[in-house]
Amino acid sequence: MSLTQLIKYIKKFGPLVLLGTIIFFILFYSIRVALILNKNKQGANIVLNPVFGKLTKPEIPISTTSAGFKFQIDTIEGKPVTATKSANVYSLLPTSTKFGYRDRISKMAKQLGFADTNTYSLLGDTTTFQNDSQSLEIKISNFNFKYLYQYEKDTDLFIRSIIPTAQESVNNSISLLQSLDRFPNEFDSASSLTNYFFFNVDKKLIVPVARNIDANIVEVNFFRKNIEDVPTVSSKFPNSNSFVRLASSSREFVPIEIQVNFFERSLDKIGAYPLITGDVAFESLKKGEGIVLLNSNPDNKNITIKKMYIAYFEPDVYMGYLQPYYVFEGDGFTAIVYAISPEYQEE
Repeated sequence: MSLTQLIKYIKKFGPLVLLGTIIFFILFYSIRVALILNKNKQGANIVLNPVFGKLTKPEIPISTTSAGFKFQIDTIEGKPVTATKSANVYSLLPTSTKFGYRDRISKMAKQLGFADTNTYSLLGDTTTFQNDSQSLEIKISNFNFKYLYQYEKDTDLFIRSIIPTAQESVNNSISLLQSLDRFPNEFDSASSLTNYFFFNVDKKLIVPVARNIDANIVEVNFFRKNIEDVPTVSSKFPNSNSFVRLASSSREFVPIEIQVNFFERSLDKIGAYPLITGDVAFESLKKGEGIVLLNSNPDNKNITIKKMYIAYFEPDVYMGYLQPYYVFEGDGFTAIVYAISPEYQEE
């Protein structure tokens, strides 16, 4: 084909090819937009399953409400976010006295170094082992427990303190809880929070430090695994209700404080409840209806919210259900707002 013929064909069919290309892209993007709109329409039709009836708002010990603060939003979206229109609600397994609890609590006490594992007090559902340097409280209804070692009296413990890496601390903490048969399946061993402290033996004062090489005490916090990508928060945010504190010395790891305060959830019955919107949650926060979990600068009353998401509140006492909250985070500040829609709340 000669150049003259090629130019002739281009002049003849070029406009048709160009028109066809334009039509193709118009159709292509029209289909994409239609699919997106259909997806959004389907997402609007949420499926509810309020099997637990109206829910009682959890009673959270309040040290500070969000009243008295001034809030503004500076998130990526630039406005309050509604991540989902509904969320699951989970029943927490009821607590009741466990058959054969005596053998189990005696094994736990022995593992923690109690010489006399047959002598303990029982008040309600709480057993207490006590000696001159240790105390151990165990709930016989679910085996949640709290252990304390009076390390202040054991000054030799800190003569040669060597704190290992965060991962070594996590591994040792997991092994310790597993030896006590109290490392729940729902704990996320891959996600934990490690804090370091220095205990001044002379002043009997413990202070947080940033690095393990400056510490003689390490604390490992354990959290529930994310539930369908939804995390949990507790009143001790950013820490957990379940943690292990260890001192490391020439005597290797010595547990000085342990707490497991965790309630397993039932998967037999799962509810699905509507949530308030992000806008409504933010207005509730501004009205003073939020609960402040963290405020590292109490003098600052002007808070910029930089992150907003849904999380389940992890109770430290039995509350019946695991329920969703909106979480608002700023610099050194975290507050939560109850997320269940009002029509499904018990008066």
